[in-house]
Amino acid sequence: MTKKRTAKQEDSDEDDGYLNEPVAYRPYPVTNTKIKKTKYSTSLDPRGYIPVYEFTINNQPIMWDRENGYVHFTGIWKALGNNKADIARLVDTHPDLASTIKKVRGGFLKIQGTWMPHDKAYELCRRTCYEVRDELVSLFG
Repeated sequence: MTKKRTAKQEDSDEDDGYLNEPVAYRPYPVTNTKIKKTKYSTSLDPRGYIPVYEFTINNQPIMWDRENGYVHFTGIWKALGNNKADIARLVDTHPDLASTIKKVRGGFLKIQGTWMPHDKAYELCRRTCYEVRDELVSLFG
């Protein structure tokens, strides 16, 4: 995985199907990964929905919020073959995460779990996701 993009301004010069969305959170183009753009309704978000980019790794949905970049880390963790309960221990070992993560409970099953800022997810993935690093290029570059 390489360093993620840092620009968060909107870019309307390209016609790649992702216009008017923050550049930093657009998927990196990868030929072997089909990424879909969708929304999941939820009353747990002030917007009433979570707009995401989504693809799968090892039959687990990998998604991130198109507008604020929050990454559904539970999907990545489960794609590695780990138990989602282990995320609590991972967060305990990184106290700086506690104030930035969002835990979605209830509602649509696919979006339930731990969501964290893009930069925090990138740092954790650099340490823990070697087995799926190539599949995460769409998300982190």
